[in-house]
Amino acid sequence: MNLRQLRAFVLIAEHRSIRAAARALFVTQPAATRSLRELEQSVGAELVRRSVKGVELTPYGDALYKRAVLILQEARRAQEEIGQMRDGEGGTLNLAISSAALTVLPAALAAFRARMPRVSVAFNEVAPPYSHEQLDSGRYDFLVQTEYDGDIDDGFARTTLFTLPLAVGARAGHPLRGARTLAELHDALWLLPGNIQAPANLLRLAFDAHGLPAPRDVIPCQSIAVALSIIAESDALGIFVRNLFDHQLLPRALRMVRLDHPLPAARVSVLTRADSPPTPAAQCFMDCLLSAQAASSMPATPGQTG
Repeated sequence: MNLRQLRAFVLIAEHRSIRAAARALFVTQPAATRSLRELEQSVGAELVRRSVKGVELTPYGDALYKRAVLILQEARRAQEEIGQMRDGEGGTLNLAISSAALTVLPAALAAFRARMPRVSVAFNEVAPPYSHEQLDSGRYDFLVQTEYDGDIDDGFARTTLFTLPLAVGARAGHPLRGARTLAELHDALWLLPGNIQAPANLLRLAFDAHGLPAPRDVIPCQSIAVALSIIAESDALGIFVRNLFDHQLLPRALRMVRLDHPLPAARVSVLTRADSPPTPAAQCFMDCLLSAQAASSMPATPGQTG
């Protein structure tokens, strides 16, 4: 078994076609077929079968595919880590970022590019369970995720970057804009990030803290752009990190509902695979996020504007 064979197998599995995998590998179809047959001989099992739908994985192939993706990603990271340790060059950083980190992301990215200009960066939006599957497979280097509950046992290593106060957002002319308690907002339509069925989702935590039942009219919404668009043009409500209300990301029509009591704080955490230490580039970006948050939290000195 070698990396060439595994790479061919993974592409065959993902494209469901030996011909398409060969094109992706820039080799001939017989060469891709030969790599597959060599791998099957090495493991002593049939990995794929042809069907009317194309190439399908056997149970043996399905088991190997998950391992092969991890092996290839770890091989890539190992090679990139050596280059980054040696001269700070090369490699890629594939991240998923939650909306709570958007206010510090530009400064963190600028600092990272100044320190490691030859490492390319790709951003994705955190969208469980897909983003967690991508992290588990090694395709994402880490997630920056917003969390609201206590200890989470999901198999990932996590480090808290910072905590942020939360606030309710509504359009400027919302009929409940003057509300001062969550009880007044109970029957409104809410847009909520994450799984509304989770026992510790944000709305349930917030309303439980004040002895109130959770709202019934709730739409899960993983996309910050979609949520902002709906809330700005409807009577839906949403919960955002409070510093977003001072950020140009929010539509001008969106306003904070100034409640008389606090909401649960958001914990912004970095999630990594527990069995795979971050590369120098990944660690550098985490450090830049921490530094950007620390700088944004500092009070303005004379001569500065905040």
